[in-house]
Amino acid sequence: MTLIYSEDDSTKTATIAVSGKITKEDYDAAITPMQAFIDKHGSVNFIEIVESFAGFEPSIIWPGLKFDMANLKHIDRVAVVSDIGWISPITKATGYFMSTKLRMFDMSELEEAQAWVRSSA
Repeated sequence: MTLIYSEDDSTKTATIAVSGKITKEDYDAAITPMQAFIDKHGSVNFIEIVESFAGFEPSIIWPGLKFDMANLKHIDRVAVVSDIGWISPITKATGYFMSTKLRMFDMSELEEAQAWVRSSA
C-alpha cells in the first residue's frame, strides 16, 4: 500500500503517509475512515507526509474533489511534510484558495509540523 492512514482522537489529527502511486484501492481504504473521523469530531486537522509520489489513478480525481468540497470546511489545519521540491509551491498556491490553514514543512521538520497542527486542538 502506498497510502497509510492513521488517527489520533485525543488531538483530532489524522495522518496520511504517501509513498509511490496512489491507487483506487488505496484511496477507497482511506476515505471511509477519514469521513468517519471528520463526522465524529466535526473539526479536524491533517498531517500529510509525502515521502515519494508517483501520481495517482485518474479514477480517484472526481471522488477526491467531491470529498474535498464536502469536508474542507471541517478541516482546520493541514501540514504537508515533504522534501519533494515541486510540492512546496503547489501547496502554497493551493493555500491561497482555501479557508483551511495550510503549511509546508521539510521532512526534517516533522515534529514541528505535528506541533503546529496540534496547536489548534
